[in-house]
Amino acid sequence: MPAPTRTVRLSGSSSDAKRAELLAYFTQTWELYESLFDCLADERAYFNKAITLRHPLIFYFGHTATFYINKLMAGGYLQQRIDDRIEAMMAIGVDEMSWDDLDDSHYSWPDVAEVRDYRGKVKTVVSEFIRTMPLDLPIDWDSPAWVILMGIEHERIHLETSSVLIRQLPLEWVKPQPHWPACPQARHDRASVPANTLVAMPSGRVTQGKTDDTYGWDNEYGSLSTELKPFKASKMLVSNAEFFHFIAANGYNERRWWDDEGWGWREFAQAQMPTFWVGDIAQPDDLRLRLMTEEVAMPWDWPAEVNQLPCEAEWMQLREQVAVDQPDWIDAPGNINLARWASSCPVDHFAQGDFFDIVGNVWQWTTTPTNGFEGFRVHPLYDDFSTPTFDDKHALIKGGSWISTGNEALKSSRYAFRRHFFQHAGFRYVVSSHQEMHGAESV
Repeated sequence: MPAPTRTVRLSGSSSDAKRAELLAYFTQTWELYESLFDCLADERAYFNKAITLRHPLIFYFGHTATFYINKLMAGGYLQQRIDDRIEAMMAIGVDEMSWDDLDDSHYSWPDVAEVRDYRGKVKTVVSEFIRTMPLDLPIDWDSPAWVILMGIEHERIHLETSSVLIRQLPLEWVKPQPHWPACPQARHDRASVPANTLVAMPSGRVTQGKTDDTYGWDNEYGSLSTELKPFKASKMLVSNAEFFHFIAANGYNERRWWDDEGWGWREFAQAQMPTFWVGDIAQPDDLRLRLMTEEVAMPWDWPAEVNQLPCEAEWMQLREQVAVDQPDWIDAPGNINLARWASSCPVDHFAQGDFFDIVGNVWQWTTTPTNGFEGFRVHPLYDDFSTPTFDDKHALIKGGSWISTGNEALKSSRYAFRRHFFQHAGFRYVVSSHQEMHGAESV
């Protein structure tokens, strides 16, 4: 596996040491992202969309590099572009269009060699910028180093979202790589998967708002306090075996189990089982699971990757059972931060307090729509990071997955996607009376 990394702290006693740390973090992130594309075995994998709702991977290969140049130009830190055409063509594209509003635009993409050459030029420019930029500690929103951290954490987001797209490509276009190994542990007999149980959680006040000494996105700052009543949460994430009961009970074809948005997506996709399951649902013993670069016999004890359930504050209360945060981990507490494998693993493998997988393995969907806390403000160089998602169509995911690194692995992170957005994500169910506010009721 690539070496796990720790998120850079904003403070320190030496500007020279911090500069060296930033350069190492930038370089490691850059090379890690490029190594993901080693999994592509066919040039068609770069230019054909994995799904119609996203750009092809050639866009994302170039996008993370253009981000640095575009933000440094916008901040007045650079005076000259490297390639106007690439920097315009590959500027925007993380959030998919709605499934009922497909974008059929066609682009004349540059070839892989041209993008790779462009990336090399950007790496040289950014590395030199890090070596020579003014650097006062602690780093804050107005520091040029903040823009560098913005670019680094942005590339780490795309490391994860691009791995999902690779997982959706034709299998013959990808190839396993020894530095991206799948978890070798799995139960292939449904009956051997341990039964899930509910664990009681007490009432309490949950206070949110980033206060730690690391880079954060705009929606992490400010403050919010939530009073929670007692609730119960599943000890483990819902496994493929547990979710199979819903499928076997014809849950994918009964409208009563779906809200309007979910049913609209199911009808659009004609889904009969989770996206990454392969085979005939009528022959469950022969089902397989698509990983990033291969298919394996169904690991029934891995988490089911479907979209569901607790609110953000309830997850935050669970998170208190995981000691310290990513910058202070001596050993990652679970399947996160690329510390273990390049896939999910059994749902009963990493105990954390009274639960398993509070952090890591797969992201956990919540019922909380994306919002800003009291005191929310946008960064002037990225004013559209969060606000376009304040639309009641995006829900927060918590906890991180096996490939969540950097800011994504922090307790304070707040990422959100459209509820039908494919991600390395599953769910933990709760028994709760809590109801989230939506629309105009939220900030």
